[in-house]
Amino acid sequence: MKTVKYFFLVVSIAALLSSCGKDPIPQDIRFSVLGDSYSTFEGYVDPDSNDIWYYPAPDNYIDVTSVEDMWWFKVAEELGWTLEKNNSFSGSLICNFWGYNSGPYYGPHSFIRRMDDLGDPDVIFVFGGANDVWNGAYCGEYVYSDWTEGQLEQYRPAMAYLFDYLERHYPEAKIYFLVDMDLSTTDMERFVESVHTVAHHYGINCIDLYDIQKDWAHPNAQGMADIAAQVVAALRQSF
Repeated sequence: MKTVKYFFLVVSIAALLSSCGKDPIPQDIRFSVLGDSYSTFEGYVDPDSNDIWYYPAPDNYIDVTSVEDMWWFKVAEELGWTLEKNNSFSGSLICNFWGYNSGPYYGPHSFIRRMDDLGDPDVIFVFGGANDVWNGAYCGEYVYSDWTEGQLEQYRPAMAYLFDYLERHYPEAKIYFLVDMDLSTTDMERFVESVHTVAHHYGINCIDLYDIQKDWAHPNAQGMADIAAQVVAALRQSF
């Protein structure tokens, strides 16, 4: 009897160890990206009228020469996921801030004006904020309901409006906000604090990205690989 019990104990432990080594992330995942220039690539944005920053060689600005170099492509390749929709627009802000030279052009293309066009994803990656920082968008107050048009021109209320909408309109999707921690070194370091505060209020997962290599203020090929590696590591923890 002891031998039989010992046998089943060994089998149970072996099965447990085996299951621990398996990747817990399912592969039948469809994901969407709501982003800015960091996530654009010619031929891989939807709608295809969105402005692009990354192009194939020889038209590329830096050493990101093909879509395979993009952070989201690398994440999909690593996990076996499928891109549902990449609604990224180069130069876009999260909020509807108009107070700079190109505001009349980019205001209508903000994150909160595109958030209703992400398809039917299982996972949503929101990756933005750089343009809010670079163009001097106002912080505003933390407002979590009854937003006014004026408040939506400020990034704290706009982020709350964004997260509120995503949670209500994509209730089955896991939502991740990718935070470029390099922005914390600017004179608007409150951006990172604001993202974390608003995301915590809504229970949104933040993935903080560190030491992203860049050229022309944009992730280069190594930077894209750095982003992808950190995103995959965070996903393995959260799933």
